[in-house]
Amino acid sequence: MGSQRQLTLTGRRFLPGEAAVRATLLRLGLVAGTAQRRRLRNTTFVGVTGSAGKTTTKELIVAILGPGTTSTPANSNRISQVGRAILQTRTGDAVCVAEVAAWRPGSVNQIAQLLQPRIGVVTCIGRDHFTEFRTLEAVTAEKRALIEALPDDGIAVLNADDAYAMTMTEGFRGRVISFGESPQATLRVSEVRSSWPDHLEFMLQVGGSSRPVRTRLHGKQSATSVLAALGVAHALGHPLDDALESVAHFEPVPARMSAVVQGGVTFIRDDCKAPAWSLDPVLEFIADARATRKVLIVGSLSDYAGSSSRVYTRFARSGLAVADEVAFVGSQANRVRKLVAESGGALLMFATVREAAEHYRTALRDGDLVVLKGSNRADHLLRILLSRTMDVRCWREGCHREGQCSACNLLHTPG
Repeated sequence: MGSQRQLTLTGRRFLPGEAAVRATLLRLGLVAGTAQRRRLRNTTFVGVTGSAGKTTTKELIVAILGPGTTSTPANSNRISQVGRAILQTRTGDAVCVAEVAAWRPGSVNQIAQLLQPRIGVVTCIGRDHFTEFRTLEAVTAEKRALIEALPDDGIAVLNADDAYAMTMTEGFRGRVISFGESPQATLRVSEVRSSWPDHLEFMLQVGGSSRPVRTRLHGKQSATSVLAALGVAHALGHPLDDALESVAHFEPVPARMSAVVQGGVTFIRDDCKAPAWSLDPVLEFIADARATRKVLIVGSLSDYAGSSSRVYTRFARSGLAVADEVAFVGSQANRVRKLVAESGGALLMFATVREAAEHYRTALRDGDLVVLKGSNRADHLLRILLSRTMDVRCWREGCHREGQCSACNLLHTPG
């Protein structure tokens, strides 16, 4: 049974052959969620969508607003999971924050009609789910549904530096709070710095005042999530000083530029997903980092057009320009084979995660900064890190489980 894909809805697991049961439970759940949403008249609902940074933004909002705030758990963002979050929200809760996914055309609108948000957040627009949407215009149209679902007194929190996101102001009657480097931004950012081992810091200008923002996050790209969350706090009238204090103590979400230290070796995990368009910020982080040696380990890339070999080769060259060593892991690793000979030993290939783990169990040394970039569902690169301190026996390829290996019941089961 372990090789069969399982579907979860309400705590019970279903096999694909039980699709009718799954659909029935989903319908019942949506009916219950809709009824519960009508009861929650005094709760402010916030929807967070975008091509990157959704989970960190959502968690930051929860951390800033504090008690009385509910949310979708982890990176749960599909309609059944949003419905479950609504059902778990009580009449005394002030705010419910839901991550909203765009995995197929119409999905955002479907969730928005259930959620009925008063505040909608769009972090950025990128080429996510490329096979479904194909163009940035199509992605924008899909995510725009969240803003279109807002009431006349609703509030749109948008990335002022993203031209596609800002088109969502057209025809919108509510209030717009924008964030970014743009001089027109409501929350304007400047002097963004993130040079490992230093954390992300920047200056924030809002309402005529300027404040330093200190975080425990890594990578300049993380500023987008911080600004989006502060935009929601601003919309709700939350005191800025209190919000900045919460931001200063917020720890990175696992697998989103999160640091794990093992002895003298530091891993930066950015292994939740790896759309090709998201790679440049990671390379910039490595270029700015200060470390004895910089190692980049890459798994499966996604959401790109054209030749796979061309995409992987371009990323390999870019990686070698900023890192001392670059390794590609998995079935696509051979895409960079032609570069290996000319790299002078700086470019490595591993057909499986197990091979990479065996190599790096002994090849790393004190002072190394190792960045993991891949897709959790496709690669589970976390096993490279875990196997250095524990007996990992699961080396399945193509597992497709969405959870973290560290919490998986198969981690110590041979396979």
